[in-house]
Amino acid sequence: MERVWKWFAIRGRSVNSIAYSFHRITGIVLLIYLILHLGFLTSLRFGESLYTAFISTTVKPETLPLDSLLFLATFYHAFNGFRVVLNEFGLFYEVRRALIYLMTLLTLIFWIYSTYLMYTYVVR
Repeated sequence: MERVWKWFAIRGRSVNSIAYSFHRITGIVLLIYLILHLGFLTSLRFGESLYTAFISTTVKPETLPLDSLLFLATFYHAFNGFRVVLNEFGLFYEVRRALIYLMTLLTLIFWIYSTYLMYTYVVR
């Protein structure tokens, strides 16, 4: 477990190493979300009232910050994964640090815009 906590240590690490650590963390977060999401979907087997109770819990305005964080993890994981694929094929390897910054900027732009849309259409 101590090795997992070292993923959060930023001091003395390269930008590539930090990006890789965040890629691992967002992958774990997305895996946990997928398991919970599938659990919600299979709750329909146990009765429509239980399924309706789960769904009514997840569509409240109080859960929007969690949805926003899920968007952040998804966008980061997707853009960083695309960067990793490009680097693995030997493309843009000499500018990998700039690519990390570009990927992070795209993540923030997509995250802010999606959060804005979410709050615009859900909270009225």
